[in-house]
Amino acid sequence: MGFSPKTRGRCWVGTIHVTNMEKAGLEKKQYECPEYLAEYFIRLWEESGAKREAAIAVCVSSTGCYHCHIACYGNTTTLKKVSEILFDSHIEPQLGGKQALTAYICKEGDYAEKGEQVLYTKGLEVIQDRQGLRSDLEVIEELLEEGLTPEQIYAESFRYRRYEKMIKSHYLAKRIAEIPLIKTMWNEYHFGRSGSGKTYSYFKLCEIFSPEEVYLCNDYANSGSSGGGFDFYANNPAKIVLLDEFRGNIPYAQLLSMLDVYSRNQQHCRFQNTYNLWENVIICSIYPPEEVYRFMVDDTKKNIDSIRQFFRRLNVIVYHYKNKEGEYKSFEMPACEYSCAEEMIKKAELYEAGFICSEKLSIVHQKKVDEVVSHVQKQIDTSDSTDSIQKKF
Repeated sequence: MGFSPKTRGRCWVGTIHVTNMEKAGLEKKQYECPEYLAEYFIRLWEESGAKREAAIAVCVSSTGCYHCHIACYGNTTTLKKVSEILFDSHIEPQLGGKQALTAYICKEGDYAEKGEQVLYTKGLEVIQDRQGLRSDLEVIEELLEEGLTPEQIYAESFRYRRYEKMIKSHYLAKRIAEIPLIKTMWNEYHFGRSGSGKTYSYFKLCEIFSPEEVYLCNDYANSGSSGGGFDFYANNPAKIVLLDEFRGNIPYAQLLSMLDVYSRNQQHCRFQNTYNLWENVIICSIYPPEEVYRFMVDDTKKNIDSIRQFFRRLNVIVYHYKNKEGEYKSFEMPACEYSCAEEMIKKAELYEAGFICSEKLSIVHQKKVDEVVSHVQKQIDTSDSTDSIQKKF
């Protein structure tokens, strides 16, 4: 019987041949020692995940075929992943009970094969009865606890979509419970000329993470009243929010709230408010940050709502441009060193001419990326601009 590589389970039976042992990097004198071989593969499985254990029997068939039979147990995973951990060994889900599997591994009783010799066994006491049939809800609950997103769960089986409301509700509650009240934020502001690869940035982020982890917001029509760009965030509480085509279309206080470290801040949505569960905000605009600030705050209020509040929440500012050869380029600097767009563009020109070393300017960025395990690349082509901004800068 053939099984799909996507088959999920917690109990597995496998056969490890010499080719698999060699793929594991074992030398002949190592894998021909039954005790060493058994210890190696049991340890390999146990260290591949939490609460995993295994039983193994090292055998030689009547034709001289040296091999192992292994029973693996632990958290739910796929047949493909189990096979990969054991260096492409043949794997099947456990179908029989504890007694039958023990007899099969040890080649006893009905499973005795003429001429097959069992050289060594280890861990037989961990062999379990196969898992019973579970309900869809039990499977879904386990998948949620393993960290799968709603879309990943639906991909497991089409019938799980009948529980869509329950899945999304539980996933959101789990995200709220997991994120601390004060979170670590990493915020970037990207600006540049028209045609500098803005749409590409979203695809690049999805490639680095996954589409479920990047929430694209480009609807600001009713952001301060009846909802808008965050109406669907509760359905997809991603860790990264990308504000696309941003022109200061929302209240300044709302923007500051989005960039802040407090996870229990809320964004107004049409059906229900949502918590700020994201950890990264990427702002893409055709305007530099000081220009957007002028759009958002009246002159009479700038003494109260200062631009310093904005820059204090930003980690990096990135300027995107095309060089003379038409290549997409970007120049970044820590937000704390930013003064204005004109000054940054001059530095970018010096960098392009080879007078400035980019590594010195990106040291803060790279250090922070490592701290928060952010894989947002420094040179993502993420901005756009208008002809007017081209003339201005």
